[in-house]
Amino acid sequence: MIYSYYIFYNYNKKSVEQLVSQVISQCNILADQVLVNQFAISNSQDNLSIEIDQMANVMDGRILVIDSGYRVVKDTYTIEQDKYIISPTVFGVISGGSGMQRQITDNALEITLPILNAEKVVCGAIVMTVSMQQIQDTNAYINQQGNTLNAIFLVLSVLIAYMLSRFISKNMTTLNHKLTYMCNGHLDEPLQVKGFREVEQMSDSIDRLITKLQVLEDSRQEFVSNVSHELKTPITSMKVLADSLLLQEGVPAQTYREFLVDIVEEIDRENEIINDLLTLVKTDKKSASLDVEAVNMNALLELLLKRLRPLAAKRNIEVEYESVRDVVAEIDEVKLSLAFSNLIENAIKYNRDNGWVKVSLNADHKFFYVKVQDSGVGIPEDCQEQIFERFYRVDKARTRQTGGTGLGLAITRNAILLHKGAIKVYSEPGEGTTFTVRIPLNYIA
Repeated sequence: MIYSYYIFYNYNKKSVEQLVSQVISQCNILADQVLVNQFAISNSQDNLSIEIDQMANVMDGRILVIDSGYRVVKDTYTIEQDKYIISPTVFGVISGGSGMQRQITDNALEITLPILNAEKVVCGAIVMTVSMQQIQDTNAYINQQGNTLNAIFLVLSVLIAYMLSRFISKNMTTLNHKLTYMCNGHLDEPLQVKGFREVEQMSDSIDRLITKLQVLEDSRQEFVSNVSHELKTPITSMKVLADSLLLQEGVPAQTYREFLVDIVEEIDRENEIINDLLTLVKTDKKSASLDVEAVNMNALLELLLKRLRPLAAKRNIEVEYESVRDVVAEIDEVKLSLAFSNLIENAIKYNRDNGWVKVSLNADHKFFYVKVQDSGVGIPEDCQEQIFERFYRVDKARTRQTGGTGLGLAITRNAILLHKGAIKVYSEPGEGTTFTVRIPLNYIA
């Protein structure tokens, strides 16, 4: 519709401009001839009079030649012949020196042009009126064709829109049916809905989400099973030890002491598992609160390393600490101590005998950075995105040997996220692991 209006408007404008230019050209030619003949057009058989009549016929209009006294010396319609005419346009052209005048009505174009002598003095005027019927007929035809095209394009647009909507809704209906089918418990079948790119992307995103949910659910079920086993094992051991003492008579005090030491160790093991579970709940980002204060990070890390060096010394693992500058940050000391302690302890536990652990501290104007590197077994690439998830353990057998519950890194990440920080891992199997932590120096509430 806009295009048809543009075509119609520009054609009408161009047609009128061409007609005006043509009329002005003819009037100028006629003015020169009238001036040469000194307005002597009285004889109807005069060549100039005939030429004026022919020009009026060719232009399909009317020509008036008016002298300086406002007398009509020539009227091709002979209606105003030899009469006097004073109209605003004629008066403005002859006496006012206003130059050429143009008036356009619905049916006609009127041009009033002054007749000037060699000294540019107005000696009279020529009024030429031509019909605009041809332009109007052409405009009507173009308008009719434009309306027809508009109607055709409208119908095509409606049909295309209908077909597209049907196609899109068909894809969305298929997607909805498959989602409903999956909601009923059939999660093993992928969506794989074909259609528009956006629908396919949505289908792929939902598949990835369901895969992650299944992995999380499997990890949760496995964790529940493992924790149930871990919680039950110490209790079973304690019950066996206690029953053994009760079934025996006259047991020496040394045996009682040995059994009680074993019972205490099982109680400590049970307590460690429970504490990890409680710590994970306490560091949950949705519910945890922080006790923020300014803490010297150099002193904090040195204290943590002092506590953990005896554990490393048992396997002859060298622990190195490097601090580029003194760093003071606004943190919750208890929660971040637990996070960094988990990272360093893991670097020791999952290391090789005679290996090394390097801890470094650095800072800029906005953040401080803690890096924990080890020469341990490394983490497979396909596991690196999941090690921070709750309940996830890379090597279940090795984790049981080292006494882990699979919650340490989840606790560490929660504590770091509470401080609006970030943690990243870089690892190659067999070449060790590097954890990098970035935390703002000033706590952001």
